Amino acid sequence: MKKYIIVILLIALYITVTMCTPQIKTAYHVPEEYTGQTRENLIKMLEHGQKLYRLNCSGCHGIFTKGKDSIPNFSKTQIEAYKSAFLLDDQKNHAAAQKIRPYDLDMILQFLVFRKPSESKL
Repeated sequence: MKKYIIVILLIALYITVTMCTPQIKTAYHVPEEYTGQTRENLIKMLEHGQKLYRLNCSGCHGIFTKGKDSIPNFSKTQIEAYKSAFLLDDQKNHAAAQKIRPYDLDMILQFLVFRKPSESKL
């Protein structure tokens, strides 16, 4: 009986923490001509890119904490240079990029291109 009470309390604690943790919603620069299903599919891809960014890049290039987006504002030139270095298998490129599949890296880079930087930066 005590085990059941502990399990129920742990579940209640998990739900409480999950519900109280602020969910960071990223805004994107989606062209107006992208409508309907095309727009939804692009946003889903960008959100997946955001998850991949958190897992693979945020340790060195910013993090998401307390409702703030602290990702550096990479320029399009920087993003294209990074992609080129990856495609050329440049050994000076980040070690993290050497572990990422090309499709996943493309999703991360698209996330960076389309995201609107947070206005709540310090």
